[in-house]
Amino acid sequence: MQTFGYLTSMLPIVEELYDKPEDQKEAMTTYKAFFNTEPQLGSVIVGVTAGLEEAKANGDAVDGETINGMRAGLMGPIAGIGDSLIVGTLIPILLGIALGMSTGGSPVGAIFYIIVWNLIAYFGMNFLFFRGYQMGVTELLNS
Repeated sequence: MQTFGYLTSMLPIVEELYDKPEDQKEAMTTYKAFFNTEPQLGSVIVGVTAGLEEAKANGDAVDGETINGMRAGLMGPIAGIGDSLIVGTLIPILLGIALGMSTGGSPVGAIFYIIVWNLIAYFGMNFLFFRGYQMGVTELLNS
């Protein structure tokens, strides 16, 4: 369900890491497999696989199967945690606050929700991607 978005997010990374088109094509085949997780927390998976792809391009003992296995293994747990925390907890809290601010027809609640949710999503996803990248480059390869 999110395979093509995942594939598209990996394309610039693969293009930067590999000069030869055949190497790029081989690397991109890794990301054609089914992918579906919670989108906000799932950015950590994209970061991890980007770090692993860089390690692979640098000649470390990482192959496409390892990257695909890591991605597939993280997909389900991240989806469960993300759905519980984001969809089941954070969004209802933000909407509750926004509804309280919207009494009497005020647009302040809607504006609050849009701004706060987008800030949390943007900065949270950015943090998770780079933390995942760091884990993919260092911690996962050292274990």
